Amino acid sequence: MFFLGIVKVYTAFSDVIREPYGDKNIAFGASAIIGVIESLDRFLIAIVLLYFGYGVYSLFIHPEEREEQFALPAWLRVRQIGQLKQVVAELIVVILFVLFLRQALQSFSGADAALTWNAIVTLLLLPVSTVLLGLALKLVELHPKSGLPSRGGRADS
Repeated sequence: MFFLGIVKVYTAFSDVIREPYGDKNIAFGASAIIGVIESLDRFLIAIVLLYFGYGVYSLFIHPEEREEQFALPAWLRVRQIGQLKQVVAELIVVILFVLFLRQALQSFSGADAALTWNAIVTLLLLPVSTVLLGLALKLVELHPKSGLPSRGGRADS
């Protein structure tokens, strides 16, 4: 995923260089902005995959050397499978947001920016589903954040 992100940044950079001679239906710089946003999304996915891989390793393969062997910051320590589920669910919400942003930029960047009913439904469906997934994630609370009150009203220590 890191490699795909670097390739996407290179593609976005090359789009900026050749864009004055390229597609006239897309506003100047819009394809480069879309490419950079998609590359940031791929970098985020790569970081989450590294975190997930380390979490699985520390939970299931060598749980006894979890904190003794590595000097890890508190945010990188994985103590429950709920932490990993929470991170993956948050990643899905972010991916949906990036997909909406790309779709909106593509819809409004063209020379003929007239919206059809299909484009309007697509533009409304993605943010509504992203908000609903975010609310569901907040209600489910797979792993409470440290320092915030949990459902029982106590602060986690």
